[in-house]
Amino acid sequence: MKRTISLFSLLRQCVISAAVLAISALVASCDGGKNFFTASGSTNEVIVLMEEAAWEGVAGRALFDVLNSNVKALPQPEPNFRILQLAPENFTKTFKMARNVIIPDISNIYSYPKLAADIDKYATGQVVMNIHAPDTAAFVRFVGDNRESIVSYLVTKELERNATFLKNQSKEPQARVKQLFGINIHFPRGLPVVTEHENFYWATNNAARGRQDIVIYQFPYTSATVFERDSLLEIRNRVLGAYIRGAFDSKMTTAVRALTPDYRRMEVDGLFRAEVRGLWEMTTDMMGGPFVMQAFVNESTGMVVVAEVFVYAPEMNKRNILRNLESVLYTVSIADGGKENR
Repeated sequence: MKRTISLFSLLRQCVISAAVLAISALVASCDGGKNFFTASGSTNEVIVLMEEAAWEGVAGRALFDVLNSNVKALPQPEPNFRILQLAPENFTKTFKMARNVIIPDISNIYSYPKLAADIDKYATGQVVMNIHAPDTAAFVRFVGDNRESIVSYLVTKELERNATFLKNQSKEPQARVKQLFGINIHFPRGLPVVTEHENFYWATNNAARGRQDIVIYQFPYTSATVFERDSLLEIRNRVLGAYIRGAFDSKMTTAVRALTPDYRRMEVDGLFRAEVRGLWEMTTDMMGGPFVMQAFVNESTGMVVVAEVFVYAPEMNKRNILRNLESVLYTVSIADGGKENR
């Protein structure tokens, strides 16, 4: 079985996916932030505490397959996480500072499988996920049935902790975006090239390699149908096709033939959002890559605001660069008082 090695850090809330709640019993407990040390390690890495024999067996393989599943909507396969298997007796003080820890617990003391999450157990900003099951067969079925929820929970927490980092890095939200759209959003450093049109804002590092872009635009809210996937994609293609142009008279569009865009509705910090992730391309140019867009209503202005991130990183892995940029979307909130005068 293939595996990789590393650590994991930072998590804040005692919640878990509603999809998991619908299937299993979840018990979450909070430390209350009393720990002095902050969780450490690289992003998108997870420790699994499991004996070698169990890890090499069907239970370990089932969990590995879930964590090693491919990231959605990338142009090439990349695993969701880097994984470190560690025997419980080797879970020393250093490893206890890790960001994300998963502890499988297979024992006949349990009558049914369930998940439990301990937040800040050994370090501030840490999540320890326990997966209980009465036997190996039940464990394998449970992680298989809940693979989407387990991955989504861990990925969301990664995005949230990266968003917290962005907010701490730039204490004030992007002033011009707040002025134009009435929202708070925190950008990473190093996006100096800005283009503006009416109801449209575009910031990029304009790099030849590892390019990162953030686009924000808005239009009047008319009905809830605007939040359907096809409607959002039609608007995306129209707006970005008009303002993001390339060589050979090319324009940006969504690469629906290469990959069906992934769509979901969600709530972040009390704000309803429709999210689409997929691949973008230039119509007559050999450029493309992954994007993530979220659309929501600013009730103060009566406008639908779309915030999107996309990257162009040919011949590079894109999971980390996209997730780091996607974290920007998790810093978004409606500004007090709505949009200021231009």
